Amino acid sequence: MKRFVSLIFLLLLAAALFSACGEKKPENAGNVEDKPVSMYDLRSAMCAADESLPAMLYASSSDSDPADLFANISDVDYEKIDDFFVAYADDGKAYEIAVARAKDEADVNEIKDSFLAHVAERVNTYSYYMPDQKAKAEAAMVFTSGRYAVLIMCDNADAVKTAFDDFVK
Repeated sequence: MKRFVSLIFLLLLAAALFSACGEKKPENAGNVEDKPVSMYDLRSAMCAADESLPAMLYASSSDSDPADLFANISDVDYEKIDDFFVAYADDGKAYEIAVARAKDEADVNEIKDSFLAHVAERVNTYSYYMPDQKAKAEAAMVFTSGRYAVLIMCDNADAVKTAFDDFVK
């Protein structure tokens, strides 16, 4: 009887050790959109997707004043931003690509709304100062994917969106 109880106890102990040492996956492990990606590499992939882009300037969360730079495209509190980049035309024309990753997915729609407000401001500006750019700004694409909010304003927005989708998945 002692051997039988010892064997049962040994099996329970082994099962407990086996389950405790197993790899634990976070609840969102299957959601690739929640996995951080390199914003530099994402920016490179998205900008390369539209060969018609002019010379672009860049700003990102790795710059020395990221909160001020982010404020140029969004009024969302920078404390809610995990990472971001923005690429914009050096000549002031309607070419912009911006991606912001929220710290909390609950904030991503607020970021998207701020991007939509930014686009509306750009449409208004172009209608007065560069009327030939107004239609491109009006056709800007703004969407969310997981914790990411995305703004695409360029000639080949569909290709840039596909580059985003391919990169984060």
